[in-house]
Amino acid sequence: MNSRLKECVMTSHYLRRDQLYYTYEYKRGQSNVVDLLFVQDGMDYIEIGHIQQALEAVLETTESIHLFMVLVPPPSSEERYHLYHPQGERLESYIRFFQDELLMTVRHRFENEDKEIRKVGLLGDSLGAAVSVSIATEFPESWSHLLFQSGAFTDSHVFKIQNLQKVDWQVYQVVGLQEEAVTYPLTGENLPILSYNRSLHKQLQSITDTITYYEEDEQHLWDFWRRDLPRAIRYFVETNIKEERDERNV
Repeated sequence: MNSRLKECVMTSHYLRRDQLYYTYEYKRGQSNVVDLLFVQDGMDYIEIGHIQQALEAVLETTESIHLFMVLVPPPSSEERYHLYHPQGERLESYIRFFQDELLMTVRHRFENEDKEIRKVGLLGDSLGAAVSVSIATEFPESWSHLLFQSGAFTDSHVFKIQNLQKVDWQVYQVVGLQEEAVTYPLTGENLPILSYNRSLHKQLQSITDTITYYEEDEQHLWDFWRRDLPRAIRYFVETNIKEERDERNV
């Protein structure tokens, strides 16, 4: 088994600055296939969510796997709002950075190594889940798995899903029953997170057949997402893409 965390910096044309990100590569056995998981709020998932430990615990019995995580932290809480929120001033720039620069750089690396890229997923909590919807709906064919923890969705995100045709997404979605009245500290706005997750889930059912949805008796807290993370990662690892499901049904 081989795994390591690496700090990287990319000069972004769209963001007009250097963007810090981390990669975590987990390899066990000899596999020519690689799965990619892109994580919003990357430093929080490392330091609070303990994502490395969660991943290794899930994969400890796996005989052969190659998983490459890309963890992207926003520079600050204020910048996070402008990058992630549908009304953020830099949302469109962040989407283009993510799709045209970050994703393409990672894909080219493994394509140049003659690796077969199988799964390409997005993981995010709260506004991180919200911006994942914004990215995925802009480029739906680029992504196979979407993992949402207490997504801070709005009418904008529900509308984006409504306007999509059928997609080959595998969706993991979890929300807390105590998340109906969450106050966003930066703006003071009230976020009815539970209601919007239910609305988004309903719309997702019309465009994809592979959805796992949970409502738990939890609050909008990192302790909830940390404890849920192994289940979300297991979903990413164990849920096949459409081509593999079709092969099994032949």
